[in-house]
Amino acid sequence: MKLLQRNCREVTAIVLAGEDRALGWFERWLLRTHLKACQACPRFVRQVALMRRALPRWRAYRDAAD
Repeated sequence: MKLLQRNCREVTAIVLAGEDRALGWFERWLLRTHLKACQACPRFVRQVALMRRALPRWRAYRDAAD
C-alpha cells in the first residue's frame, strides 16, 4: 500500500506538472486520493489556480503600462 501513497512533495510536483501537460489517469487518481487525506495540499492546488487566473491579468496590466 505504501507504493500508492504519495507525500506532499510528490503531490505538489504532480500538481505543477499538470500545469504543463495533461495528467494520466493514475496521476489524477493519486492526486485525488492524497487531496482527500491532506489539509495543506488542497490549499496549494487553490493557490496554483489563483496564480493561473492572475497571470493574464498581470500581463494585461503590464502591457497597458508600456
